[in-house]
Amino acid sequence: MQRIKPADPKGDAQLAATYERITRTRGYVSNILMSLSNAPEGLERFAAFGEYVRYGSELPARVRELSVLAIARGNQYAWTHHHPHAIKAGISQQELDALESNQLADSIGPSEKAAVRYVQEFARGGNVADATFDELRKHFSDRQITDLTLLAGYFLALGTTVAALKVQLEPNFPPKAGAST
Repeated sequence: MQRIKPADPKGDAQLAATYERITRTRGYVSNILMSLSNAPEGLERFAAFGEYVRYGSELPARVRELSVLAIARGNQYAWTHHHPHAIKAGISQQELDALESNQLADSIGPSEKAAVRYVQEFARGGNVADATFDELRKHFSDRQITDLTLLAGYFLALGTTVAALKVQLEPNFPPKAGAST
C-alpha cells in the first residue's frame, strides 16, 4: 500500500496548475508524480526536470530509453512505464529482454553500450571508472554527457521514490514480465 496519500488538487490552485502542466506534456499525472503532490512547488520543479530529461535533451531516443531502463531494471513501476517508450524508440523486445537480464544484446551499438555502462556505474554511487568515461567521450559531446548524467540522476530519484513511498502501478498499466517490485 502506498505510504502517502496524494493531495487533492481541488482547492489548491498551485497543485491544480501543476497537474495541468504535467498533463499537457505527459497526457496524465502518474502515480509517482501524484506521490509528490503534498509539496506542490517541489512537484512542479521535479516535473519540469523530468520534462527536460525526457523531451529537451540532445540524447538520441534509443540511448535515452536504454539508459532509463538500465536504471529501472528490477523496478516494476519504472520498467512498465518505459517499456512502451523503448519500443517506440526502436528498441527490440530481444534487446529489452537482454537488458532485463543485465546483458546487452549484440545489436546494441557501441555508443549505446557506453551510455548504458555509464548510467549503471553512475547508479552505483557515482563511481564511474575512467575507462567507462573515456569510452563515453568517444561517442558523446559534453552536452550529451551532461544530459545523460541529468537523466540518470532524475531516474534514480524517481526509482528510489517509488520504492520508499511504495507507489503503486496504475491499473491501466499491466506489469511487464521479468521486472519486480
